[in-house]
Amino acid sequence: MHGLSDPTAVLTLQIEGRIDGDAVQRLVSRARANFAHADGIPAEGLPEALLSGPHLRGGVEMAAASMLAALCVAFQRAARDAVGLARVVSASKGAWVLALPYHRREVLHSGLPLMLDHFRLWIKQAIAPAAQKKLAEATSQWLRGVQGGSLAPNTLRFALAARELGHPVSTIGYGVIQLGWGSRQQRMESSFTGQTSVLATRIAKNKPLANALLARAGLPVPRSALVSNWDQALKVAQELGWPVVVKPANLDQGQGVVPDIHDEDLLRRSFERAAALSSGRVLVEKHVEGADHRLLVVGGRLLVATRRLPGGVTGDGHHTVAQLLAKLNADPRRGTDQRSLLKTIELDEEAATRLAEQGLNADSVVELGRFVTMRRTANISTGGTALDVTDQVHPDNRWLAERAARVVGLDIAGIDLLCPDIARSWRKVGGAICEVNAQPGFRPHWLGDPARDVNAEIVEWLCRGGTRVPTAAITGTNGKSTTARMLHHIWLATGRCAGLSSSSGVWVGSDRMLEKAPVGVTGARMLLDDPGVEAVVLELPRLGLITLGHPCDHYDVAALLNVQDDHIGVNGIDSMEAMARFKAQVLERASQAVVINADDALCLSVRGQAGATRQVLVSRVGDANPAVGAHLAEGKDAVLVAWHAGAEWIVMAQGETRTPLMPLNEIPATMNGLLRFNEANALSAAALAWAQGIPLDTVRAALGTFANTLEHNPGRYNVIGGFPFTVLLDFGHNPDGIREICNVARRWSVAGRRRLVTSHIGNRHRSHVALLAPDVAAVFDDAVISQDAWFVRHKSDWTGEHPEVQHLAQLEQSLCEAGMDGANVTIIADVLEAVRQGLQTAEAGDLLVLLVGEGALPVIRQALREREAAVAVSCV
Repeated sequence: MHGLSDPTAVLTLQIEGRIDGDAVQRLVSRARANFAHADGIPAEGLPEALLSGPHLRGGVEMAAASMLAALCVAFQRAARDAVGLARVVSASKGAWVLALPYHRREVLHSGLPLMLDHFRLWIKQAIAPAAQKKLAEATSQWLRGVQGGSLAPNTLRFALAARELGHPVSTIGYGVIQLGWGSRQQRMESSFTGQTSVLATRIAKNKPLANALLARAGLPVPRSALVSNWDQALKVAQELGWPVVVKPANLDQGQGVVPDIHDEDLLRRSFERAAALSSGRVLVEKHVEGADHRLLVVGGRLLVATRRLPGGVTGDGHHTVAQLLAKLNADPRRGTDQRSLLKTIELDEEAATRLAEQGLNADSVVELGRFVTMRRTANISTGGTALDVTDQVHPDNRWLAERAARVVGLDIAGIDLLCPDIARSWRKVGGAICEVNAQPGFRPHWLGDPARDVNAEIVEWLCRGGTRVPTAAITGTNGKSTTARMLHHIWLATGRCAGLSSSSGVWVGSDRMLEKAPVGVTGARMLLDDPGVEAVVLELPRLGLITLGHPCDHYDVAALLNVQDDHIGVNGIDSMEAMARFKAQVLERASQAVVINADDALCLSVRGQAGATRQVLVSRVGDANPAVGAHLAEGKDAVLVAWHAGAEWIVMAQGETRTPLMPLNEIPATMNGLLRFNEANALSAAALAWAQGIPLDTVRAALGTFANTLEHNPGRYNVIGGFPFTVLLDFGHNPDGIREICNVARRWSVAGRRRLVTSHIGNRHRSHVALLAPDVAAVFDDAVISQDAWFVRHKSDWTGEHPEVQHLAQLEQSLCEAGMDGANVTIIADVLEAVRQGLQTAEAGDLLVLLVGEGALPVIRQALREREAAVAVSCV
């Protein structure tokens, strides 16, 4: 409800005390200095600018509230949830209202006290060290508890980069994110994409196979052999010549890799460890001298290159190795978690061995400037760091990396190249590809050039064709479902697989996936997540928006059909003007065009809230409507009803230009002018299709085949055959809809009686009973009245001990007072039984209007089967 693109929680705060500009500045500086680098919040490779500075133009209160909102986002991102931005709904002295996004409700709920505690602490003039320490410990504990079900750091950065670039982002689950919607979506898990070949990934993880493929392609790789026991390992090492490298055959990220082995003792220990990690399959290869480089190839092109440096310390002439290492590990970016940006370096056996090889030990004082390595490999995962060398890469080395990725078949590949000088050709100075990595980690590149957003560059490559499918959102009081069904029918006529979410169900193409879908986010999410859906049409009713929010951050086009008397006084909406403003939220999210009913004053009153500059006005009276006349005089667009070629036509108008679309009576759903509201729905559907760029010939052909059948438009003036009388089924429930049903029944040619079965009149608002009783009594000869008792008890404004009894009694009394013979009013509380009664008592030539819900369809079908069986028996 508050314009966010994520599920949203509303936080209302009472603010005591005075907040001034100095306090806000303290908050900003402390947040920037401490967040993600101290206070127990480990660095996760998040973008540097997590917290934006305050906009003091809005006043001190707004600036402080904005910083609190930013903190709530930042903490959730530190928990590795890729939430979007928060919003300050209001901020005055003493009271703030914030709209906070969340992905995992429990993360926001459990973290909110910490977020508020940080705000209170950082805004103070002086901070007690004990309070800071206590809060830091609590924050660390909270993060450890919530990060387990979150995104990996690389996936998080992809999600945040995609958000920044304007792509819709959602979390599928199990660490997988979706960028975009429908047929244009992309999926990612770390640097795996939906385009990453499973077979190529398996090849890359099978080091002997990958080396063989590269060698066959003429690319330089170290000589190697796969071994499964110690004797084989020793023999291969002797044949290759010392030094050698030992690797587990099917692991990556430097796990178990020991390079530069010169003797049998280290070979044995390295072999045994590698064998334990890879079920006895170990690769022994010739050691290649040279610097360790990671070249990231994306889409067949080298994107970035780094030189990886092994973990170690640099001497200062005063401190021991152990002291230097403790200082290095104090960097808050270093940790023992596999997702830490940098890894802690332990004084373990490998470190002791490397120190001994350099003539040192943990207590040695290292001279100024000397770099002491403590790891054999330069992997970030083993404690190393990196320098960016992208601009130094020789063209031959670039070609080598790109061809290696192509040979293995990876769309995103990390090529490990050993060579003495990346600026010189491998053909001149030597070098070899020691590994091709699927799903490469990006920590070397984040460290090598912190200012470069590699993730964003990859998102731009992956999503270069766009990630949004066409979307249309339709709201209003009446006609939403029919207009949505019409537009969906038009989209299907284009040959695309269009999805529809409406109160009648969810369709993918022509297949109805759900018959009773909760409208709004749930049905919409089904469509937006479906890779086969090429366009989405959404009916957005009031309740769905209130309880579930908007399914999209924005829609291409949106329509406001009408604002009428329904649900007034419910959920805090106490007037029709307030309802108009509420429904105009849908218009706010339109990016290309809005369609507005110019014959509805309330719709016109909120046209200024539209997010799109293009407005298409819809009117039955055309230029006679002053707003339409002024709109067209400015050269703008409208869809009108005008007399043309001896009939009323839908006409597309642009300024003075008029393009006739089709006669209204050629649209089956209008029943040759009987259903005037379906003419209005057709106008809006045509306007939406026009705004989305659908050819008018397609619009004409589609509307010309749209009928009021259960297939095309369930529950909307469905004429059900098979009975000797006419059965008209409709789900109408509000005053305007029911009045229109009465008008249709009055104009319907009937030889017998007009009969009504209803469960809808007054089931929401008791005022509707007296309001509608005269219309019903004036048209129908008899009525069977029923109700959804649960709905009346829990969802209406009927009160008292037995509201359902009051409802039926009041409806019966009002019908009789309005002139209907009491003998012709029957109360049958159960809806399905009421429908059965109506079907059993109707006679040939009657019109039976069933003003009930979709649950009546099985009863109707059963009655048809019984009638067919009876006819068959009589024929025998």
